[in-house]
Amino acid sequence: MIAVTLLPGPEGGSPVTVWMLEMRDPAALRPSRDLARPPLLMHAMRPAPELSRFFYTVVGGPWLWVDRLGWDDARWRGWVDRPEHELWTAWLDGVPAGYFELEQQDGGDVELAYFGLVPGMAGQGLGGWLLTEALRRAWERPGSTRVWVHTCSLDGPAALPNYEARGLVRCAEAIEWRALPQPAARPAG
Repeated sequence: MIAVTLLPGPEGGSPVTVWMLEMRDPAALRPSRDLARPPLLMHAMRPAPELSRFFYTVVGGPWLWVDRLGWDDARWRGWVDRPEHELWTAWLDGVPAGYFELEQQDGGDVELAYFGLVPGMAGQGLGGWLLTEALRRAWERPGSTRVWVHTCSLDGPAALPNYEARGLVRCAEAIEWRALPQPAARPAG
């Protein structure tokens, strides 16, 4: 049974359900179907803060990823310029399709810190393919004993089912309160 934690919320905040999922054995990975034309998957072999920022902004924009929008160049460089960090990008027909970032943590944990598709790329099987590749790369990290990720109710409708379809299992759940941006007012007329 998963325990649900309710974190105190600010006045006027909105409740957001956050799920933590994990995989404790690489044999639990259930690969997605093969794609007729798989994207080009590229590992950033040197720190690329501008690339990490680009994908975070483009992929996360529709899902209200706002935590890192205020980061300056030095903070982005600090995030990516560590041996524990890996950035992988997927390209289809010469344009960005999606990405993932892995972070090696203490005790053999590898967090799938960021994962997602560029808007307009959903519905082609790319999400399952990219998640399969992300999990494979996480398990290839030396000393990996657990791969984990968190997602929330603000994420795309296919996110949680995709994680579970690939073999990740829910291990914790929390309700957080977030001040969400209000939609922009439409001009009159």
